Amino acid sequence: MAAKRRKPSSLPGRILARMLLMTLGFLMGAALFTPWGKIWASALSSLDTRMPTVKLRWDAIDRDGPFGFRVSGLRVALADTPGSFVFRHAYVRMGLSPLAHVRLDTGGSQCALDLFRNGTFDFEGDLNLTSLLGGADFKGILHVAGSLFLPAGATLPESGWLDLRSQQLVLPGDKTVADLAFTTEFRDRDMDVRDFSIGSPLTLHTAGRGLIDPVNVYRTSFDLSGELTIGQRTMPYELRGTLADAIW
Repeated sequence: MAAKRRKPSSLPGRILARMLLMTLGFLMGAALFTPWGKIWASALSSLDTRMPTVKLRWDAIDRDGPFGFRVSGLRVALADTPGSFVFRHAYVRMGLSPLAHVRLDTGGSQCALDLFRNGTFDFEGDLNLTSLLGGADFKGILHVAGSLFLPAGATLPESGWLDLRSQQLVLPGDKTVADLAFTTEFRDRDMDVRDFSIGSPLTLHTAGRGLIDPVNVYRTSFDLSGELTIGQRTMPYELRGTLADAIW
């Protein structure tokens, strides 16, 4: 009579299962009881100190966990520049590439931003200027898209591009412009303005150069030339001045 086969011991399997359950329990406990809100607040404060030209403020951090969080009442100000950008919420999801994906809420309109480890920012979406600028005399929806390379320690992007478009904007003094377009490339302080145009109250198409003021963005200067159309008449047009001159 053939000898009975002995069943292999299940002890290694039981040990492995227990180790797996213990590891899973530890990870769940760490995720549930780690003070992620304090950790993310500390990370934002550290980011704020590393950007001398930008100031970050916020009301609260919630929906926090190991892979992301939500910031309520985020305010972003540029040094020596009046006012600030106000975001109702910023939803942050951490990862490997991109390092962080941020969804910014400006009163219904939203813009997405991706941050990469080398200092590149890619962004695109709509901004509600009425909410974003805290009730200032700017109104309308602005579509933005761009990519900026801002390595550690830099106060201005070393390179990048920016595209702004709007069907209608209300500027201070109740001035209304329609079909606004602005496209530029950056190289340190230099701007190559590929297009600055509006459709009404007059038709304007220009291009040229700009120089960013690293201290006050409103003192950024432009030297543009192109064509101005009034009624049926088109004529050469030159525009020189600062950003403050253009919007006030």
